[in-house]
Amino acid sequence: MTVSYGVFDGVHLGHQALLANHPDKLYLLGLPKAEVLTTAEERRILLARSASADTLIVESASAPSYKEAMLMLDSGHPDHASATRLIEPITYEGSRITSERIRQALREGRTEQAEAMLGYPYTLSGEVVYGRQLGRTVGMPTVNLSVDPSKLLPKHGVYGTITIVDGQRFLGVTSIGPRPTVDDSSRVTIETFLLHFSRDLYGQHISLELKTFIRPITKFENLEAVRRKVDEDVLYVMEKGLL
Repeated sequence: MTVSYGVFDGVHLGHQALLANHPDKLYLLGLPKAEVLTTAEERRILLARSASADTLIVESASAPSYKEAMLMLDSGHPDHASATRLIEPITYEGSRITSERIRQALREGRTEQAEAMLGYPYTLSGEVVYGRQLGRTVGMPTVNLSVDPSKLLPKHGVYGTITIVDGQRFLGVTSIGPRPTVDDSSRVTIETFLLHFSRDLYGQHISLELKTFIRPITKFENLEAVRRKVDEDVLYVMEKGLL
């Protein structure tokens, strides 16, 4: 019997390689309390996609027993436990992929590198909530997203993003961070201006793929200046061909 264990936060390419070897049993340890790459539900969905139907997944507060641990042949690091000599470490830019490397990339706004290590775009999901609706006054309505407080948010800034609504994908520009142009609050918001979209999404659950960092958060003289800059951001993401 082969046994693996770990936190599997993010279910990144290293985790996926391990799961591709179809361990008989997987001990799934608890997620961190903050700055997770995946919530418990997101992790469950990703594991269901990657793990064999024959792998028994056991949620556990601790690592497996000593006897079962002896079946594992790597160092026992909880992020990347292995149960077979056939598994080679999965690397990116010369170093092994780990959940912490991905977190650090996101903290620095390096979303392309995070995506390369995850094997999929880093995604924020949650409910669309009401904001102050100031963008509407300058013809720039935004979608305000509320996410699980344990989820890691990337470096504050403006990003090129793809928003998924009812299975459809829409290109957009997303601001993550405070809003110095409209107030002095340190409160972080996630606001997306969607291209070619006019539906009311309040109360709906959507997903937001972070594709590329555009620029840092900037204080402008007024909302009109914000709108002009967002127009430039839109041209940038269209030229990038993110969709």
